Amino acid sequence: MRKTYVDHLQPGMVLGKEILNDHGQVLLSRGVTLTPRYIEALKTLGFYAVYIQDGIADDVVPQDIISDGVRSAVTKHLRRLYSIAQNAPAVSPDPRQRSAVANLVGAAMPGIAQLYRDVEAIIDRAASAQVLSGITSLKSHDNYSFEHSVEVTVAAVLLGISMHLLPFELNQLALGCLCHDIGKLAIPREILQKPGPLGDEELALVRQHPATGYEIVRQLTGSSDILARHVVWQHHERQDGLGYPRGLRGTNEFASPGPGRFGQGLILPAAEIASVAEVYASLASDQPYRQALPPAQVAAVLREKAGSHLNREVVRRFLTILPVFPVGTEVVVIAGKLRGHRGVVTAVNPEDVQRPTVRIVLGPEGQEIPPFEVDTREDRDLQLAAMSYVDLPVGRPSLA
Repeated sequence: MRKTYVDHLQPGMVLGKEILNDHGQVLLSRGVTLTPRYIEALKTLGFYAVYIQDGIADDVVPQDIISDGVRSAVTKHLRRLYSIAQNAPAVSPDPRQRSAVANLVGAAMPGIAQLYRDVEAIIDRAASAQVLSGITSLKSHDNYSFEHSVEVTVAAVLLGISMHLLPFELNQLALGCLCHDIGKLAIPREILQKPGPLGDEELALVRQHPATGYEIVRQLTGSSDILARHVVWQHHERQDGLGYPRGLRGTNEFASPGPGRFGQGLILPAAEIASVAEVYASLASDQPYRQALPPAQVAAVLREKAGSHLNREVVRRFLTILPVFPVGTEVVVIAGKLRGHRGVVTAVNPEDVQRPTVRIVLGPEGQEIPPFEVDTREDRDLQLAAMSYVDLPVGRPSLA
């Protein structure tokens, strides 16, 4: 099975993973043969990519930490809350708008209550996971911002668990991550979707969104949610003090995510976790004007940003749960006794996420061989490289 971008789909290809709409309903089931009509519909709906069966370990389906049902429900709830918050008078507070604020809070209350339940659902499912599964959800243009918020939340919660956050801290981290981009409601769509570099005025407007989001979330959430609000406010701050909107700085160490740093000009640790998760989710996801980076390149960029942009200790911890070869990755052995053999990752080992279990399916000449599994932890001489399979034809004799 391989990921294929929609522009590269051809009639006759067979879906390897079902496609859902914004409401969690199945649009196309796994095993459906694509027709010109289906392909055109996928383009019209704005999907970036799908999974296609190619005869290479089609039974190995990339799994997500949260189910498609939970993901669709959270996305729908976020969309509803954003719709209500669109009318928030937070951008230009005015005492005369108190009644409007009260009306907004009343309208948003059921949505906020649902978001609290969504947070619990995400934390509950992440608690049973030990490593990130990679980003496997199939996004559409219209759903990107909501899907992105869910991806950030899942990654941040899993990282927070690995860093032994308290239950309340995890809850606040998740709530803040779900709402981290709500301030973009005040930014015109043409600026958010602009393919080229932003002008100075446009960039200044974009850099207001954390503060705008803080004000919106402050109005909508309870007094005990101060940590979540600061995650929204601080997720674009940097360790070197060159971030925005307030130029806070970090220490490249990790302390309790509680409010002990308020008033000291330092980024809250919960926001530092959110920043790492946000950068990861942005790099590893297909976006309107850029395809997702492969996991190894994502890890390289995170290492490069550690110290100046991202908290070095948080990045170090994150890389212990980020597999370079997630389940479903097609790989080639580049060193060791099986050099030239090809296969598919079937399991990630939590104790060593860079040494997966691989099902070898093709020999060094690309010939089919009886499949067998290799645990690369047991043979340290085996070195792997991920195969690029976006443009490869279905029915090819090898993974190359």
